[in-house]
Amino acid sequence: MKKILLILLVAVLSVQMSVAQEAELKDGPVDFSVNIQSNHLWRGLVITDKPVVMVLTSVKLNESGSFTAGIWGGMAVSNESDETYYREINYFVQYAANGFSIGLWDIFNSRGLANRGLWDSFDTRGFATPNIWDYDKGTTGHLFDLRTSYNFGESFPLTLEADVLLYGSGEEQLNDNGDLKKRYSTYVQVAYPLVANSKVNVDAFVGAGFSLNGSDTNLYVDGQDKFNLVNVGFTASKTLKVADLSIPVTATTMWNPSYKIARVQLAVSLF
Repeated sequence: MKKILLILLVAVLSVQMSVAQEAELKDGPVDFSVNIQSNHLWRGLVITDKPVVMVLTSVKLNESGSFTAGIWGGMAVSNESDETYYREINYFVQYAANGFSIGLWDIFNSRGLANRGLWDSFDTRGFATPNIWDYDKGTTGHLFDLRTSYNFGESFPLTLEADVLLYGSGEEQLNDNGDLKKRYSTYVQVAYPLVANSKVNVDAFVGAGFSLNGSDTNLYVDGQDKFNLVNVGFTASKTLKVADLSIPVTATTMWNPSYKIARVQLAVSLF
């Protein structure tokens, strides 16, 4: 009888421990992911040709997860030719549901600010440390980016994207009277899966840049065109199986007709 009671007790404890473990592993409101990339390409622009590590941390703001907020950041593993590093930290809030998404991003990329004389100070190693709290329109290193997209669904999986820079670094230009005027640099893109549900999937994309207010220049083109294609290419993706792990890998090839450049990128999602 004692043996039977002992077996029953062990069984009950095992069930309770299993339930407790399942409770500990349930999904929570916070998640994060890590990517390693051979370079950083953004809307046809080469932000850095150095390998980078990128981290995304997000939190669900409602039960369905349609409202999220978070932080996205990246850092190059080595310095650039001008002895600066690519370092970026962005804050965002976003709504996404039924194929539609809209979000506001605060982008802070210190890369290139040295050329504009916007370094705030230098650390003990001599690396520039721009002031992250500076939001003055004449000196800030921030960009406010309004991002929207819509996917038409499985029957016609076309994705339309439209993004407008509302404020910040590089978005101000001088009028004839010497006043600052916003350019509202705008990026639009069409993306479509050429190969889906295969071992290797392929998505194609075409993106263009222009100023929403009709200015002669904007962030994305080479300064000679008001409107031009800036991001044309495709991304091949597959999932590598390593033991019990599934590791997504992508290979992107991009051409920028405006700047007459091209790049390839290898990206690995660690988790």
